Amino acid sequence: MTVPNVASVARTRLSLILLFSVFAAPVFLAWMVFYVFPDWRPSGASNHGELVEPLRPLPAFQLGTLSGEAIDETFLRGKWTLVYLHGGSCAKPCIQQLYQIRQARLAQGKNIDRLQRLMFWIPQNADASDMKELASHFPGVVIVPLANAQPAELVAPFALDAQSAVAAERVYLVDPLGNLMMYYEADADPHGMVEDLEKLLKWSGLG
Repeated sequence: MTVPNVASVARTRLSLILLFSVFAAPVFLAWMVFYVFPDWRPSGASNHGELVEPLRPLPAFQLGTLSGEAIDETFLRGKWTLVYLHGGSCAKPCIQQLYQIRQARLAQGKNIDRLQRLMFWIPQNADASDMKELASHFPGVVIVPLANAQPAELVAPFALDAQSAVAAERVYLVDPLGNLMMYYEADADPHGMVEDLEKLLKWSGLG
């Protein structure tokens, strides 16, 4: 039986460690820059959205989309997700938010596939057929209806202050690990959202 050469084994292990480090370093650096040491960011960098500190992991869930597909928490893994919460019929403010998150995603060019859109919708006696008609004008957005008994645990992480998360009409950003990490007020400048996403996608190796 051949006895492995100790030096050869050590060199192989060192090579694997170095290879892993090459791929892991950008991801680690991005996390450090955005979450731990924001002062490390390039000069002039600033967030237009509000950071959620500490990060809020979203709970596990199993729900159905408006189009009848099953969805769970794994939907939030591997991509950056713009999340919008809304209750009742989708009037002008709701339509405006859906339009803005669509435009923010389209503005990312080659990084467009690293972003996805998700809407949690509490019907509150609103007509689902109207929402389906609306969805046809915003292809690609995943709409998940929440029955009155469902929202509490799932919506809780989005409640950042005394105001109801649904009533706030905010847009939230969830990272590719399923953590709520940033939000934009209803009246936030949409150009600021575009700029924040450009920076995140440039500096982060995630998603």
